[in-house]
Amino acid sequence: MNSANDIRNKNVSLSDLCVYFDAENSRDEETGLVDKFVGLRFVDGKLSVHFPVGYAKPENADDRQIRLDILNLISVLSSFGTPESLLHQTDVRLKSTQVTFPIHAYLFVINDFLNHGYYRSKEQIYKRAPSGKISWSRTIKQVRPQIANENAVYLEFITHRTNHNEAELITLIHKFCVYESFCKLGFLFSSFVPAKPPIAFNKNFFTSILQTKIAHTFNESELLLFKNMLDIILYLDSSADKENFIFGTNNFHHIWEQLVDSVYSEKDKEKFYPKVYWHLNGIKADFSFGNSEKRNSLRPDTIMIQNRGKPEQKIFVLDSKYYRYGATKNPNHLPDSASVVKQLAYAEYIDNPKNKIKLPSDIQQNLDSKKIYNAFIMPAFVNESQNIGFVSADYALPQDSKFCEKPYHKIYGILLDIRTLMHSHRPHNIQAIAELAQKIAH
Repeated sequence: MNSANDIRNKNVSLSDLCVYFDAENSRDEETGLVDKFVGLRFVDGKLSVHFPVGYAKPENADDRQIRLDILNLISVLSSFGTPESLLHQTDVRLKSTQVTFPIHAYLFVINDFLNHGYYRSKEQIYKRAPSGKISWSRTIKQVRPQIANENAVYLEFITHRTNHNEAELITLIHKFCVYESFCKLGFLFSSFVPAKPPIAFNKNFFTSILQTKIAHTFNESELLLFKNMLDIILYLDSSADKENFIFGTNNFHHIWEQLVDSVYSEKDKEKFYPKVYWHLNGIKADFSFGNSEKRNSLRPDTIMIQNRGKPEQKIFVLDSKYYRYGATKNPNHLPDSASVVKQLAYAEYIDNPKNKIKLPSDIQQNLDSKKIYNAFIMPAFVNESQNIGFVSADYALPQDSKFCEKPYHKIYGILLDIRTLMHSHRPHNIQAIAELAQKIAH
């Protein structure tokens, strides 16, 4: 059993928790289907961290490196997660009532504790009173003195005190949240185990206290802490099984597309989408699918442009394919005919003179059909990006032909190192664009 306690007690190393794609462990133990899950999963006392296809364990990796990989995986899932990539509640390893695990709240509470320790209230309560601990600065500003024998005499003062009962309650709730967070995710940071708090979980009581503090707190750092604590409390109340938790996706292909698009794409790629419409007999106006982008247009994943607006401008139509070829080298795991025909259509749309006016003006001026390229981008474990060959369709490039009329008639297969991309995904990375362009337009 790979539990959090096992890890802290050093019975299990972090690498023992990691699941990488290969022929042996890529099938779900219960259903026999390919296990598509990517993320963290703690079910029935067993913790596992699932990396995407093409992600391999670094050579000679120690727990520090594995820890960085796990934290980076969490970061990528958080940053590039889309509604389509969210994990469905009907995951085969979990009960259907399982709720979304608020990993951000857990990590925030851990980080805040490591940096600041347990929460201690610094909030003072001020009021008018004839005695008490006097705040002279507030008294002078807010209380009008009486004049006696030409001297200013204060009959009331602004006094301050700390609400110790409420402060102690917040500290105890914080201790509970810290302990809960370290039990689930503390192994990612250290072997430290905080003391179990002397307070039992009480959802209604904890929620009431935190909501009151949130409503009356103006310190931004404290407000963030209280809100994340509240997220943990609400999760524990909603979760059917407090011991099980999950954070990840069964649809990592959406995140792979977002990753590639972030690094390589132009912001105005919608200008390169072919649109469709219906001309119906007996109806004057043509029908389109309105604002439904999925039905109204073909959408290439990424439009990459090198030297945009210059005479040496090159346009690359990229389709991100979260396929297994990079891990298996099995040709059956390469893009099929439907993907090929769509990719050719994207490039033909850009190349068609009738569509030139629809493109951005700086692109129009330097558009050259000999400088439009096509590529499929697939994840792998490689030292640098690899061009594995090309695919085409016989109507565009006959199989026995030695002459390629248009460069985009060859759709190149490119393997990108998924670990490198996940660790360094700067938006619109000029250097990465240049390196990928060289692999395609060689």
